[in-house]
Amino acid sequence: MRSAPSDLLLAAVIDQAEALQASLRGKRQLNRLYESYIPDRTASPAASLLGGGRTAPTLPGFPDPGHPLNRAFPRGGATGMRIQPGREAEFNELSSDRSAVSARALAFGDAVLALLVEHRAQGASPESGRLRGAGRWVGREQQLVPDRAKWPAKLNAYQGATLAGLGWLVLACTALPLTFGQRAHLISHYTLLFLAAGLIACTGTALIYRHGPKLITAPGPRALVPGIAAAVFAFTVWQGQGPVAGYYFAGPYDRYDREFADGCLAASPYRHDAVRSMVDDGVLTVTPVQGGTTLRLGPAEDGSTHPLRPLDRATRAVLDEYGC
Repeated sequence: MRSAPSDLLLAAVIDQAEALQASLRGKRQLNRLYESYIPDRTASPAASLLGGGRTAPTLPGFPDPGHPLNRAFPRGGATGMRIQPGREAEFNELSSDRSAVSARALAFGDAVLALLVEHRAQGASPESGRLRGAGRWVGREQQLVPDRAKWPAKLNAYQGATLAGLGWLVLACTALPLTFGQRAHLISHYTLLFLAAGLIACTGTALIYRHGPKLITAPGPRALVPGIAAAVFAFTVWQGQGPVAGYYFAGPYDRYDREFADGCLAASPYRHDAVRSMVDDGVLTVTPVQGGTTLRLGPAEDGSTHPLRPLDRATRAVLDEYGC
């Protein structure tokens, strides 16, 4: 703004904007001028406030004694709070800036109004009662940033159905880590699984609380649309998570069918309905009913994502024979 052409009214607006920035800085920085301190036991309390005593040690990584963490968790037996010695003048200036925010906001509005009257209203002032209404000229706050939608005092049937659909979606997503953990045989890590499920539930609940009123504001049956979409998605997640988890964390028999019996061995004596198979000590043995070489494949683990591999030369020869 300082680079704009010279204009006394514009310069006044800039000055008032900078004054408001100073008030904002005062609000943000004033508390940082306090510090925790260790009083001098041999001196009076007043002497400690005037510079006696010692500044409390700061936390590692936070060298500023006015940092909120250093003030919230004082070290070294600090029991008092005071303005940092030598910064009293800065404290008084920030305090004055902070307390002047109301007057400066009105002055900024007046300066903006004067600028707009000069450049947009050909110097004709608005009617009495609107001299301090710069917000109507400048901000249009309610149009640009409308108030957040409020929860209705009582839900109608459509709104209740929509919330039920959203809740079902949160429940379906909450079950995802538990379903995948069970299929991957990670139940021994139940703490992490339940933490993940709890995090999803809390996040989903917070999102519904934050955006729910906006989703159910449509009149009449149209308020059902978000609920129907959420219910369809929830049904898909609920029904699909089991098969998807089972596909990625399949047992050794399912992996044998997927990798061999339904593919390269489909027309061989090693097809699904012509073999006897068993798992022993991480090894899947597949024996043709009509006789032949026994296949030894591994790793045969429940919930594994590793493909089955031949464990001996005879198995490798059979797989090569059928192009596996």
